[in-house]
Amino acid sequence: MNLKNGNSFDIRSIVSKPEFATVAIFIAMLTATAILQHEFFSMRVMRSNINVFTPLVLLTIGQSVVIISGGLDLSSGNALALMLCFMTRFMDRNNPATGIYALLICMVIAFAAGLLNGIAVGYLRLPAVIATFANSYIFLGAAMFLMPMPGGQVAPWFPAIFDLRVIEGLPTFLQELPPSIFMIILACFIWFFISRTRTGRYIYAVGSHNQNAYDSGINAPKIQTIAYIFNAYCIFLCAVFFAAQNGSGSALIGDGGLTIQSIAAAVIGGIAISGGRGSVYMGVIGAIIISLVSRLIFLLRIPNAFQTLASGVIVILAISLSALYVALRKRSLLKGGE
Repeated sequence: MNLKNGNSFDIRSIVSKPEFATVAIFIAMLTATAILQHEFFSMRVMRSNINVFTPLVLLTIGQSVVIISGGLDLSSGNALALMLCFMTRFMDRNNPATGIYALLICMVIAFAAGLLNGIAVGYLRLPAVIATFANSYIFLGAAMFLMPMPGGQVAPWFPAIFDLRVIEGLPTFLQELPPSIFMIILACFIWFFISRTRTGRYIYAVGSHNQNAYDSGINAPKIQTIAYIFNAYCIFLCAVFFAAQNGSGSALIGDGGLTIQSIAAAVIGGIAISGGRGSVYMGVIGAIIISLVSRLIFLLRIPNAFQTLASGVIVILAISLSALYVALRKRSLLKGGE
């Protein structure tokens, strides 16, 4: 059988895709975790795992879109802290209406945070690493001003966003569903809608080559700003999740390494760190892989210090593999053009 025949199954073309390595690693990690964790596929354990994976998955969805647009966001963690501190600072457990007000105002804060990063990177043309790193301190300072010490509270109905079992009278099968899965579905659905529009195509074009896209009539700064605003709303969903889960906030939540892990997850998912290539949905797989690494370290009773070490190694390997793939692809294209 000729593997190069268009009508036949070409295994080499599948193996050569960057997504193949991601899927293979995901299956291996999932299998290892299922072996070590008893009742891994039971509803109780799956529900717990989904809740553990949700923050990184949500941040990775937003980070992936930013990277595809040719940017990077090092302010995600502190933007998360700012939104979380605002929500838990101004909500009152005795006043259900404060939950609605806090959410609406926090959505405005999310828009402002995304706009600030978009203007700095897109319009002012500052390097994304420097601009978002500087903005992260603005967000951290605002969060610490709102809540110098961990604390706060949430509206009485807010915990239901994390756990439906607090709602009396719901059928058992609904109570077992983790509401966080709907946040992930919502973020993916919004991106699915955007990706099918001209804006979605422009995000890839700008990330592939900013100047060429601009010369073609694409408003590159506007497109990058849209990417950062979408990312900010993914961070907003993550803040809602943390507020519902913990019932309080902390300005230091951004120090947990979620920002770096979201970048690593996106790259592990096959998204080129240089921009313009990759799938947001594969970034979700990358986030699950990193979460499974943490789960395996816990199940193997390895000291927590090695979790940070493992995350650093994963980041280096992911970026190195991405750079290697891009270099090999360019070399292949150059040979093909000879």
